[in-house]
Amino acid sequence: MYRIYLCTGPHCSARGCARVRDALDAALWELRVGGVELLTSGCQDHCDHGPNLLIHPGATRYAGLTVERTREIVCEHLRDGRPVEEWVATPEMRRGAR
Repeated sequence: MYRIYLCTGPHCSARGCARVRDALDAALWELRVGGVELLTSGCQDHCDHGPNLLIHPGATRYAGLTVERTREIVCEHLRDGRPVEEWVATPEMRRGAR
């Protein structure tokens, strides 16, 4: 089972996290990917690179999500178990402590 946390902090909200959430929900349904719990979270502290998504197990963080990228993440990572490396956030992306 996967738990995915979509950031809904102010920066990610301004960058379209609501549309990303709708696209994730639609892709999960359309592709019949079960065993996924889609949750929202507060700020994940990667504000300059949002919208951000954290997937457990594995603690994989995706940055710069778009509606177009969500389907590939659902197919590759959530259905087939292979993270989409080109969109995985790097430690350099961290905004830093506030």
